[in-house]
Amino acid sequence: MMNYCKIVLISATVLLTGCVEGFEIHLKDAIELYKERKVQYAEQSDGKTNALFTKLITTETLLLPVAATFDARAVPYVKDGVMIIANDFVPMEDNLGFDHPMARADELSPELITEAKEILSALNSSNSHDAFAITEAVNTALLAIDDFERYNNVHIAMTKHLVESLGFGALHSLYYRCESQDKTYRLGQDLMLLQAAAIKISNPLSYDKQANEFHQQSIGILVNDLPHIPFLKEYDKYKMLDEARLSDCLIKVI
Repeated sequence: MMNYCKIVLISATVLLTGCVEGFEIHLKDAIELYKERKVQYAEQSDGKTNALFTKLITTETLLLPVAATFDARAVPYVKDGVMIIANDFVPMEDNLGFDHPMARADELSPELITEAKEILSALNSSNSHDAFAITEAVNTALLAIDDFERYNNVHIAMTKHLVESLGFGALHSLYYRCESQDKTYRLGQDLMLLQAAAIKISNPLSYDKQANEFHQQSIGILVNDLPHIPFLKEYDKYKMLDEARLSDCLIKVI
């Protein structure tokens, strides 16, 4: 059941509690999962995976106040049935599972890191203020990532996850804008800009490089822990059924 924000006044400070279950609950669930997997992988790796999970948990924890703000901003729209933020994050439990078997990967060499950065560079050069353009760029980048992983027998799961998340929010924002007569534009833009910045600033390939050491030992860290985001499936539906309708709708409301 969806919860809405309750405003609590404490010494003239406004606290937002019980907000839309979207961004913040996603991060909290991720933190709990990472704490659990940290212990499990430590047993496999003699504690060598601890540093990566500590970094993951710290990063997600630092984002919690930002996430709560996005959830709070979404409340008026969710109350009107426009599920912005609430439907933009997938459940953490939709992951492959700690025990999912993984074939031994090859080294994610400096040369391959450079190649992966070129894929992201093409994505980053897209207009970060245009949800239509970002949606197209993410589709292209994800197809390139799939080819890159398959051809080189490596995994860049964190990079792929952040790119999928960017595309997921950008694509959804087009539907929300049409449903809300463009009232959700700013919130959708801000989420898209935040996610695009995360790809540029947080260097997800550094996480993948750390994880690759264990992938070479058939330890599925990150690959088995990050949830599936169905961007490509939704993108295909959008291209077949909704692109022209959304374009026409947004021209009319702008």
